[in-house]
Amino acid sequence: MKVKKQLIIPVILVLVLVGLWLWVLGIVPAKKTGRELIEKSITGEMNPEDIRKKAEEIALSLSSWLEKQEKIDKMLIYHQSPRDPFLLSVEKKEEEEKSLPIQPPNLVLKGIAWDEIEPLALINGLVVKEGDTIEGVRIVRIDFERILVRYRSKEFVIKLIEWEGENAK
Repeated sequence: MKVKKQLIIPVILVLVLVGLWLWVLGIVPAKKTGRELIEKSITGEMNPEDIRKKAEEIALSLSSWLEKQEKIDKMLIYHQSPRDPFLLSVEKKEEEEKSLPIQPPNLVLKGIAWDEIEPLALINGLVVKEGDTIEGVRIVRIDFERILVRYRSKEFVIKLIEWEGENAK
């Protein structure tokens, strides 16, 4: 069911004009400003006793709200310490790094294509050459049977895996 554009536009225009006409006549009041609301409530029918009771109710509800917030805060405090238990200090991290021996990531040397000009090595399924980096380990030198790698300023040698089971077929 399609409604024609020619019908929608006049209907909307008529609704806007009727609303404007009702507002001009005062049938539909405009929004009152905050100042008008305050002046009306002050100059209204409230006597000083009613105002005092209302102030006491508000103060009582505020104090009960504050008490509830204090209870919640006390429930949340489970560890009173000068430091945050969830943060690991930078000094501790450095101490842990120094205390642990430096070990390079697990690299498996599966093959070497040795050439005097540009030797290549197959490490963890990737073909690398001298100067490449794999898992944070830099390839320093590729020899005929081994490679020399550098990890965190220390050098390690990875030897080519020799198959012991070749003759046992």
